[in-house]
Amino acid sequence: MSVLPQMQGQGIGKTLVNTALEQLKMRGAKGCVVLGDPNYYQQFGFIAHPELSLADVPAEYFQALSFSGEIPTASVQYHDAFNATDDAI
Repeated sequence: MSVLPQMQGQGIGKTLVNTALEQLKMRGAKGCVVLGDPNYYQQFGFIAHPELSLADVPAEYFQALSFSGEIPTASVQYHDAFNATDDAI
């Protein structure tokens, strides 16, 4: 999720995140993980958990929010599509 720099500070990102979290809850998800700035995502309740890891990422930037109160122990992998770089485009 990202918002163009000139559009930031208007609540667009917050609305997008809150809407996405509500959609996940309505679909029965037990939680959500994000890779991002902990200073931003903590406002939604995301925190780093030692039980979850994402290879080659500083632990504080990989965060989770549980809807059920439980945090699984797991090594997370993103789909290969998230490995795209400018060179691949």
